[in-house]
Amino acid sequence: MWAIRKNSGFTIVELLIVVVVIGVLAAIVIVAYNGITASANDAAVRSDLANIVKRLEIQKVEDGSYPYPITTAMDVHVTKSAYYDVNNLYYCYDSATDQYAVQVRSASGNFFRIEGGSVLEGTGSGGYWAAGTCDILGITWNGSTNGQFGYNATNDTWASWAQ
Repeated sequence: MWAIRKNSGFTIVELLIVVVVIGVLAAIVIVAYNGITASANDAAVRSDLANIVKRLEIQKVEDGSYPYPITTAMDVHVTKSAYYDVNNLYYCYDSATDQYAVQVRSASGNFFRIEGGSVLEGTGSGGYWAAGTCDILGITWNGSTNGQFGYNATNDTWASWAQ
């Protein structure tokens, strides 16, 4: 009597189809995750900016003008992991008009600024950098008298006030 031989297993075509389907699903998940991460970073940066506005306004009420420089006593907290890795946070103060501007860049690459006490998306008309932050106020950046970095890329350190 002859034994009936039964083929078992999958064909190469079936295996390739499964691999392609898994690859497509993985790509969809990665894209969705990156989008969620970018949104979370942007939300954290917006929240930080809103808190900076509150701290600056409290300082103005207590002292009669906005602060320069920002100090650790103001208890400003930032979500450091939500920021772009270099040139990510600038503060500029104009003592003549008692106005300030802040510009930030989130880890997603999006830009946000405080202008007139409001958190806005995008850069100011002067672009995004230290001088561009002061351009919002119509003044020239001078790090020793009117501008501060939240993060110093040269030293790879956060400012002490950006806790």
